[in-house]
Amino acid sequence: GGFGGGLAVSDGKVFVSSGYRVMTAFEANTGAELWRTPVDLPIHGAPTVSGQRVYVVDVDNQLMAFNVANGQQDWSYRGITEPARIMRASSPAVSGGTVVAPFSSGQIVALQASNGQPVWEQVLSRTSRTSALSELRDIAGRPVVSRGQVYAVSQSGVLQSMDLRSGQPKWSLPVAGVNQPLPVGDVLYVVSKSGELTVVNRETGQVYWTRDLNEGRVRKEGGFLGFGKRTVRPVWSGPILASNRLVLVNSDGEAVAFDPKTGAQTASLKLGSAAYIAPAAYNGALYVLTDKGQLVSIR
Repeated sequence: GGFGGGLAVSDGKVFVSSGYRVMTAFEANTGAELWRTPVDLPIHGAPTVSGQRVYVVDVDNQLMAFNVANGQQDWSYRGITEPARIMRASSPAVSGGTVVAPFSSGQIVALQASNGQPVWEQVLSRTSRTSALSELRDIAGRPVVSRGQVYAVSQSGVLQSMDLRSGQPKWSLPVAGVNQPLPVGDVLYVVSKSGELTVVNRETGQVYWTRDLNEGRVRKEGGFLGFGKRTVRPVWSGPILASNRLVLVNSDGEAVAFDPKTGAQTASLKLGSAAYIAPAAYNGALYVLTDKGQLVSIR
């Protein structure tokens, strides 16, 4: 069976990537299939559409660009093969004529959107890693391009700001994460694997504050007669900023809102089951897809 994939919407078309090794485009209003292009390997991440191309990364770290009109592959770029990866998957970011692609090898590569020629490359990896899990350098959260800077975080413990044109790092912090960073105004929000919400100055990398989102949510599970129990911490996805609230969802089935200035919790809502995909905001509502396949709309 296949898993993963995702979708993107642009100019009345819906573009779907699939773990079943296929890229498909549909007419948004009717659902009529416009084209279908088979690929060699599963695609676990959602596509990114910009201009006349739609971009995806397969499980072998190959970035592919398809023509939105007919599904023909215009070009491809292969990163360093890295079979060990996080079960989450990322998508490329596009700004103007530049595509910024993340790979499970820890590579961030910027390429020309017109022909796929590489412009620069950075590897987000710490030289000293303390566990087998930290050896995984996967960039599972989508890179973000804002104000001429690229922000990205790796599973192995590097949060970095890079110049979009040259790739030159501006600052770097030891943060391990699998979520997309969120630039807002003069700050950047990021959630670590351990459940810490950190706010940094986006120009200098100075840390303003860090809040433990799992405070009061850590529990013990399993074991026999009280022995061998394991510590369980919720997994968080997000954040998104809506109505002056930072909203995140977690594997305990909660949607939780925090004050963006202080990090104090302001509201929470039970979703009914775990959620591993960050919420989306549109037209006065938040939309959350739960792990049971339920779509929840929150006013």
